[in-house]
Amino acid sequence: MSEDGESDDRHEVSHGNRVIFPGAEITKQQVANYYRKIADAMLPHVQGRPLTLRCFPEGIGEEGFFLKHAPEHFPEHVERIAVPMHSQKGRSMQMVAADEAKDLWYLASQNTVEIHAALSTRDRLECPDQMIIDLDPSDEDFGKVRELALALRRLLEGRDLHSFVKTTGSRGVHVHIPMRGEAPFDEVKPAARRLAEDLLERCPEIATMETRKNKRGDRVFIDYLRNDGGMTAVAPYSLRARPDAPVAAPIEWKELERRDCQPDRWRLDNIFRRLGARQDPWRDFHRHRVSLARFRS
Repeated sequence: MSEDGESDDRHEVSHGNRVIFPGAEITKQQVANYYRKIADAMLPHVQGRPLTLRCFPEGIGEEGFFLKHAPEHFPEHVERIAVPMHSQKGRSMQMVAADEAKDLWYLASQNTVEIHAALSTRDRLECPDQMIIDLDPSDEDFGKVRELALALRRLLEGRDLHSFVKTTGSRGVHVHIPMRGEAPFDEVKPAARRLAEDLLERCPEIATMETRKNKRGDRVFIDYLRNDGGMTAVAPYSLRARPDAPVAAPIEWKELERRDCQPDRWRLDNIFRRLGARQDPWRDFHRHRVSLARFRS
């Protein structure tokens, strides 16, 4: 397979020549090929997790939609996970899972561009096995995001908590903390809020927890709200529906320290070169799992 996602072993998709990323002239077939090839790196981070799909039948230049419920026409090999609906007690929705490379390829063949994954798995849906802090800038100044993320890392290291970072392929970064998956969301979310408050106290000039965008000014929003049942975050190695087909890429913390680090640096056309040159920065993710009690110490 070539660098741009072309496959030597073609598995044709319908309307494969349709351009999904107009600026980069990337087709639906190339998107499907990308997800088949990236499977080895991506699957450990999405297997067994309910997924939300962001689909663009006419390409990212047209309006797309989010897909939470698994359509009835999806084949049997694409597993469904029954996820309780918190807004309607006693009811659940059937969400898609992707456990094999052919599942990722099939989702792309159904016009999926972005894949967003839950913070918990099918085995313990109410108990996340990771906490996430989303650092979302109000402007294009990634320097503030980098500064705030590194401050968060120092805060976590001071509590002997290991963290992992990924660029989002959009404007910010996500910081993930592995957890044992023993505590429910309604206990994890308050702990995430306290962590966000501690970070804000350290960096009040560049950070905010203001949920209203028009009140944030030029500060970076510390978003802890994803730590809740039914919520998802863009999965590692997912494409993003933005020009040049950027990828949500796990990186080393030392990479974030470099001034040339940008949230959309890694794209469909260069991510495999990156993976071929280094080990997965998140390869030891689950070895660093901690209990919620560690956040209270």
